[in-house]
Parts: sequence; C-alpha cells; structure tokens
Amino acid sequence: MSNILYKLFLGKPEHNVPAKRSAYQTLFISLRKIWNNEKSNDVGFEKILRLFLMGSQLIFPGLHFRNYFGKKGAVTRDIANEFYVLFKVLLPLAFLYSGLYMQPVVICISCYMMVETICYVASLIFVSDMLVKPRSYRRNILMLFLNYLEICFDFAVIYGGLHLLNDLATCPLDYIYFSIVTATSVGFGDIYPVSKVGKIMVCTHALLIVSFIVLFLNFFSSKVEVVHNSDE
Repeated sequence: MSNILYKLFLGKPEHNVPAKRSAYQTLFISLRKIWNNEKSNDVGFEKILRLFLMGSQLIFPGLHFRNYFGKKGAVTRDIANEFYVLFKVLLPLAFLYSGLYMQPVVICISCYMMVETICYVASLIFVSDMLVKPRSYRRNILMLFLNYLEICFDFAVIYGGLHLLNDLATCPLDYIYFSIVTATSVGFGDIYPVSKVGKIMVCTHALLIVSFIVLFLNFFSSKVEVVHNSDE
C-alpha cells in the first residue's frame, strides 16, 4: 500500500531530489535580479510591482512551507504545496460551518490567506521569469481553480462575518451562494449588499474574479497549448 501511495504522489524516487537552493536563497536571488534588471529592463511601476510581489512572500506561510519541504525533495515540496492550497480552500469552509466566521480574528485570517493567494497568482504573470519552471502548466491550472474556490469562500466569510448582506442571507450556504453568484457575474438579485462597505466589497470581488478569469486562466491556457503543440 505504501508503494502505491508513493508512486501516486511522488512518482519515481530519483526525481524527488532535494532542491539545490533553499526557498529563501531563491527569493533573494530573484529580488537581486529584478533590482539589477538582469532578466528584463523593467522600470517604474512595473519594477515596483515585481519587487513587491517577490518580497511579499516573506510575510506569508507559503514561502516558509516550501522552504521546509524543499529540503525533503522537489516532488515532496510540490505535493506539500498542493495540500497547503487544499487546506486554504477548506479553511474558510470550516470557519463558516463552525460559526467562527463571526469572530474578527477569523475574518482577518481569511483576508490574510486571500491576499497571499492573490499575490501568488499575480506573480505567475508579472514575475514568471523569476519563478521555478512549473512541473506542468496543466497542474498550475488545477491549482488556479482551487485558488479561485478559495477566494470565493474567503469572500463568503467576509460577507457573513461583517453582516454585509440583506436579511435573506441567514446561513453559511447563503454566503457561499452569494459569493459564487457574484464571482460568476450571474447576479440574481435575491441577496444583495446593504451598506457602502458591502457594495465596495462586491465591486472588489467582481473585478478581482473577472481579472482572474480573463487574464490568468487565459494566460495559462495559452501555455498549455504551446506545450501541446511542441510535443506534436
């Protein structure tokens, strides 16, 4: 049974070699390359954004998580990262259905995790030349789908915890329903925001998801097509 699980998650043992550099070393090398324009001649707002997206990794758990498991092997690091992404999807659901979403600290945790995801997804576009080549672009699209779900669930926590919706929203499923309806731009109108903060949050949510779908998923779909064509 253990051999089956190893084959399923880690593949060939010879591929699971420790990373040549720690995640911290890779990060600081990338920051130096961006600063010195070693990869591209970016300046102004573009350079500031690239530096921010790389440097912001230090304040989120993902970088430290990858650094720890990278010592055990590159494949182990990737699989551990997949479970971390899955954990981030399930965490807001746990908050919602345990009733903890009413606590201010829980709302802050959801926002914190969501900002990490947004920065990571943005880095796949704006600092892709600094990142390690992905195991496969199909895997990245799968991870992006999980990131999409996480963002929807995190917004559901925010809508419920801050009481931003009308009285028809009375349970966790209602908050999830409204979040997904907003994300898909369906907008049935049965549940709606009842304050200025709620309206701002819905606008932010909608714009974020539209950018996510149009920009990021199309980008990686084109990457998959390029890889597919090169294999033929």
